[in-house]
Amino acid sequence: MNYDKNNYKQPLSDDELVAMFFEENRQEIEDGGFSQHVMKQLPSQSIRLSRIWTLVCSVVGVAFFFLADGIGQLKLVLFNATGNFVGFLASIDFHSWSPLMVLAAIGLLMVFGAWNIAENWEYRERLSQTFK
Repeated sequence: MNYDKNNYKQPLSDDELVAMFFEENRQEIEDGGFSQHVMKQLPSQSIRLSRIWTLVCSVVGVAFFFLADGIGQLKLVLFNATGNFVGFLASIDFHSWSPLMVLAAIGLLMVFGAWNIAENWEYRERLSQTFK
């Protein structure tokens, strides 16, 4: 039995099979414009009230933000987070790391990153071929 790498197709996943099934068995049901008629008859007042309620809540939220000194609070949170991060970096002991360990870690991250990109690329290609 000859093995041809170019003609080998991986089995499809369950999600791909379900998507193919629904794509092949799609049915349009003619309703004579009934759906459009129903959508036009829905009360427009509720939509208007919804928009007004959203506007009122947004204005109250913005007003509360400024009354509670939201900008000062955001500055405080950002300064504290920055200070915590700098303190964390200062607590790391880099003296026990050798340059070889750093290069090995960077190399492994690059290899795993390339592997992940290649797998995603292959999955997208297989998925696009499935739905052509």
